[in-house]
Amino acid sequence: MKIVFPVLSLEMGGGARFIYHLANALFDKGHDVEVVMPEKGLQVWPLRTKLRRVKELTPASIPSADFILPNFYLTVKPAWESKKGKVVRLSLGYEPLWVPESQIAKQTYLIGAPIMSISQWHRQLILQETGLQSTVISGGVDISTFRPYPKPSNLTGRKNIFYIMRDPTSGYTWKGGADFLQVIKQIKGQIDFDLTVSIPESAQFACPVPCQVKISTTDQELARLYAEADLFIYTSYFEAFGLPPLEAMACGTAVISTDCGGNRDYARSGENCLLVPPSDIDQLYSAVSHLLTKDDERHRLANAGHLFAQTWTWQRTADQVEAFLLSLK
Repeated sequence: MKIVFPVLSLEMGGGARFIYHLANALFDKGHDVEVVMPEKGLQVWPLRTKLRRVKELTPASIPSADFILPNFYLTVKPAWESKKGKVVRLSLGYEPLWVPESQIAKQTYLIGAPIMSISQWHRQLILQETGLQSTVISGGVDISTFRPYPKPSNLTGRKNIFYIMRDPTSGYTWKGGADFLQVIKQIKGQIDFDLTVSIPESAQFACPVPCQVKISTTDQELARLYAEADLFIYTSYFEAFGLPPLEAMACGTAVISTDCGGNRDYARSGENCLLVPPSDIDQLYSAVSHLLTKDDERHRLANAGHLFAQTWTWQRTADQVEAFLLSLK
């Protein structure tokens, strides 16, 4: 099949990483895959597929294909108006929840195109907000890259927490960064640990405790940050899927995550991670304190998470997408 992904950019962030992993996995299955992106769009992630640079994303700039998969509300109109292939609305998050043009974003779900969602929670949200059904395709993890590495704490005795801080001034207040910093400040006075923070937007932030700030521009760099940590913490208020907790599990690192919706498909509290309610400072504090001090429990969750993540591959995601697209022919 010829499959086209019209995108605005492939910058940092889970949505862009989802696209490049999915596009590459479909290419590996033998499909003719092409990503179309404006000249000014930044590309951080590596593609094995064709990449077509265009002046701007317009109906005329979309190539003919069997299927066109717009994944963000601003890419739907040019894809739909091109009439150059069957449009399938790939939703990586229900945009009306956070974009300023919420009504315009909602209309991109109502055009009559089949919809792919990325978790059962996401499917229910789209149904609730639009009355439309969608087909779930799961996110995945590259287990050849996201894998365990030796943990420095085994030699130093100092446990390390890893956190991905999204820039609140860029609109990411719903990622819960302020909650994380509040909890870390409280715990630091009672339990000693090291803290590593990655900031995809390279933004400045005031950390109330000493920390190492890292910028990960490749999956390999990100995987090492996950794997060398003893504990990964995720504090989003809502996510359509949420790649980081699954990636941390694949790296053999214990995970504490908020129950943010989309991660319910793979996160099993007490089995492969600990889940706490979003923005619940007290429960987050208790969970972090518990896993920092209970080595056996932390190791148990880390091992269980690693085993669980092994079947959640991008090849599995590509199989799901392929089967759905073939059902539409």
